[in-house]
Amino acid sequence: MWKIFLAFILHRFLLVAVTLFTINAKISPQYAGRAIRPFQPRAILFQKWIERFSEGAEVRALKALNQQPVSKVFELTQDPFLWVARIVSLLVQNNAFYSILIVSNLFLLLFLWELNLLASRMALPEVASGAGILAVLWMTSYELSLGSNLSLSCFLTTLLFRAAIDNQWIFTGAALGLLALNDRIALGLLPVLLYLFWHFQRFEPAKEVLKKGLIFLLPILFAVVLRWSFYKDIALFVQGSALVNLMSAFKTGSFMTWPLSQNNLGQTISWVVFLAGAIAAAVVNSSLILKSLPLLILIVVLAFSSYGGLASKLLIAGICLEGIAATVSGLFMRLIQLALIILSCYEVVSLF
Repeated sequence: MWKIFLAFILHRFLLVAVTLFTINAKISPQYAGRAIRPFQPRAILFQKWIERFSEGAEVRALKALNQQPVSKVFELTQDPFLWVARIVSLLVQNNAFYSILIVSNLFLLLFLWELNLLASRMALPEVASGAGILAVLWMTSYELSLGSNLSLSCFLTTLLFRAAIDNQWIFTGAALGLLALNDRIALGLLPVLLYLFWHFQRFEPAKEVLKKGLIFLLPILFAVVLRWSFYKDIALFVQGSALVNLMSAFKTGSFMTWPLSQNNLGQTISWVVFLAGAIAAAVVNSSLILKSLPLLILIVVLAFSSYGGLASKLLIAGICLEGIAATVSGLFMRLIQLALIILSCYEVVSLF
């Protein structure tokens, strides 16, 4: 895990440096012909950086919550990400931006921790570390550090599958229930979890199966009832998903058109990389469960994501990167990591 944490620190330090250089370049356009431009005071650069990310939906939502007492937070929002952020804001003088920054990085680090644990159930520790490092370096992973509640979805999804493999159904149920409050993908993951539940519990006494089944299923049932307005149009949501669009493109023979267009090329490359990882995991992993799990999670992510947001949402299926780490090593792994670093820097430059 220390390798993943070190990669996280170094990569984020690099992205912050690239961000500040980019902001500085745009503040001083009159020096566009110079290779090295006069650097603005750090206070100005960081203020521009904060202003850019303070426009995010999570920060704006927390600013509104900060005007309400903590006792009313659970009435005003059903988003667990904002629940935690509201509590953290009490420690930072109700500063919404810093609260969201702290919470998003907290859940990101928890996601990386659980990803390492889950990958360790599938392969050697070195492979697990490699998968975590690839997740850190993924070109859109910076979003998880800068206020996106996607970090919570990534953490909860990875936690619930790790707990299911470890036969800890109380954690699986709690994570699934919290995920259902935050992301519709929880409903898509339920069939996969039911299969895992049957696989691990099929030889247990009926009383034990019933007890664990209630612990596992009650949280998501409660969450769906609580947020029924969020789920009542789920069929329409899935019909517009990336998976349905891709299936339609293959059927109509239009796969070589819009998926490879300039607007969608990055999304297409992203899911192809994760698909390659899922297939590699199916080849190298030992048991049927471990072989199929990355691919099943990837299919669910595709079925509950829009095509335009795939490059970011695919990190929920971060366990697919275990397949890449297991089959690629040495020089090729270093080249992949270098490519991801370059792409992530390019993403940050494009953002600013």
